[in-house]
Amino acid sequence: MEMTLTVNGTQHTLQVHPGELLRTVLRRLHYFSVKHGDETGDTGADAVLLTYEPDQPNSYRLVNSGVMLAAQADGAAIVTAEGLSGPRDTEMHPLQEQFVACGAIQCGYCTPAQLLAAKKLLDVNPAPTEAEVRDAIAGVVCRCTGYLKPVEAILRAAAQMRGEENPPYAVDIVDAIEAGEWPTGGGDRGDDDDGDTQTKTKTLPATLAPPQTSVVNKSEPKVDANKLVKGRAVFADDMEMPGMLVGGLLTSPHAHARIKRIDTTRAKALPGVHAVLTHEDVPRVLYASGGQSFPNPPPYDQVSLDNKVRHVGDRVAIVAAETPEILQRALELIEVDYEVLPAVFDPVEAMQEGAPVIHDEPDAVKIHDAAHNLVHHLVVNHGNVEAALAEAAFVYTSEYRVQQVQQVSIEPHVVLSWWDEDDRLVIRTSTQVPFHVRRMVAPLLGLPSRRIRVVKPRIGGGFGGKQEMLIEDLCAHLTLATGRPVRFEYTREQEFIASRSRHPQVLRYRSGVDKDGKLVAMDLQVIADAGAFGTHGLTVQMVTGFRGLSTYWLPNAHFDCLVVYTNKPTPGAFRGYGAPQALFGLEQHIEEMALAMGVDPLEFKRRNWVKVGQNLPLAEAMGEGREGFAQLVKSNGLEECVRRW
Repeated sequence: MEMTLTVNGTQHTLQVHPGELLRTVLRRLHYFSVKHGDETGDTGADAVLLTYEPDQPNSYRLVNSGVMLAAQADGAAIVTAEGLSGPRDTEMHPLQEQFVACGAIQCGYCTPAQLLAAKKLLDVNPAPTEAEVRDAIAGVVCRCTGYLKPVEAILRAAAQMRGEENPPYAVDIVDAIEAGEWPTGGGDRGDDDDGDTQTKTKTLPATLAPPQTSVVNKSEPKVDANKLVKGRAVFADDMEMPGMLVGGLLTSPHAHARIKRIDTTRAKALPGVHAVLTHEDVPRVLYASGGQSFPNPPPYDQVSLDNKVRHVGDRVAIVAAETPEILQRALELIEVDYEVLPAVFDPVEAMQEGAPVIHDEPDAVKIHDAAHNLVHHLVVNHGNVEAALAEAAFVYTSEYRVQQVQQVSIEPHVVLSWWDEDDRLVIRTSTQVPFHVRRMVAPLLGLPSRRIRVVKPRIGGGFGGKQEMLIEDLCAHLTLATGRPVRFEYTREQEFIASRSRHPQVLRYRSGVDKDGKLVAMDLQVIADAGAFGTHGLTVQMVTGFRGLSTYWLPNAHFDCLVVYTNKPTPGAFRGYGAPQALFGLEQHIEEMALAMGVDPLEFKRRNWVKVGQNLPLAEAMGEGREGFAQLVKSNGLEECVRRW
């Protein structure tokens, strides 16, 4: 059908499919500031200003273009972020100027929608309160900024538009703590501590004035801030190529099943479908997808497409088609017969005799104990914990559980792949690890690394969730099968069931304290849920052990961790990389222990936390320091944090 649409003052007459979304049409017209964050409008990344009466003041309203049919906007006028300013960097709306000046942009994926929401507010309310600003942008989810800087920027833009002069924007630079007396809680281990548990004080040196530099200790605008506020194309999906196909994934509805039969005949016969691939079409090459080192830590327990599924959302088949509508229909036409297998969702149960074996394939590499679903068993020891606990004046034990949570980056995982003019496979992907992606994807495709070029543009939030080779191989397989450019993107549902998340853990701490209130030993036992695949299971848990046993100085420490397969979506890298789980349990444990002894928790922590000049023996036991330098603490900001708190 034909429709007319005026975008940023330019009228467009175009043909649209009856089911085509307004967001799709706007991006087809190269208004790439309109983003895809989800299919239900929850993130607000697809927001635009729309009116059917452009001559009426304040008639524009903020709408989600991703849940609105393009046909519904026939005859409407729309404003996107590209329309807020002129083409030159100096020609910016006050909102854009203040977003740059205040540092209100981090990844920038939600920034265009935030700007439009703020413009709508200031058009009707030129002097909003902070609460009104927060309410106005509440429908645009931001996972990076915490909203503080965007709110400041909007308030300053409102003042600028009212003709008021804003004071120069200043950032509070925090230097070292000031000189003076500050309690140390009984002195450092290794000094002339007489065992007195009364609070002592230490004279801190005077703080030196910060050096006069051109950049350090000064606020600097982001180098790419202008193009972000102007909505210029910078992210993985913000480009279009002639003949590009749309790729998609059929996922498993079962937590554990074997594929007995898969029939793609009807899907392949659908006009507009160019490829349908299953485990029968793709070479079986084992790999590990965690992208933090070379060689990848084991186990090698994944293949691009398998004849067995191990969690709801696991890969079954991939399709390349000419439109999203054809793609969806083709996915529905794939016939799969499953042999549903018993599933296990608790890591403790998964280790028991008789539990379903999740990885029974004979070719998996370096699984610790596949018959008991054990990915790894990690043991690190320093000193003699049991002997120290036996002699301790007080022993305390506690257990904590942390849950599986998802990063929820507003930009979903998205990949574009094509052959370039030099016969190289180009993979443009929203990733945090482009070189790891190239190294890992090469053997899966049967190509040498030199014939693969991975392009990492700006990413719309990562938080560790894009620190893995996740769908790049699937998109590339479709380009190899069709010879055409392919765009492959997760839906929001697939982000939850087929992406990555934080590792759930059960943490059991057991600690001993001497008569002077000093820790003499700590034992940390962890059961970590790795979900269906090993990926980052080894390295995340090693960080858990290190961080869980290094904040407080310990002459004796022991870490024992079981990393276990379950039939749940797979965890992976997540901001903090194993440390948040450990530190949540550790700080709870230390505080509860202090209260059980009847002492002030803060003073107990201060007495025992690591001090400058002390070593980190557990780090050395874990293999750190192989480069030839000692693991010594040269700075510690805990005192500063406590003082400011």
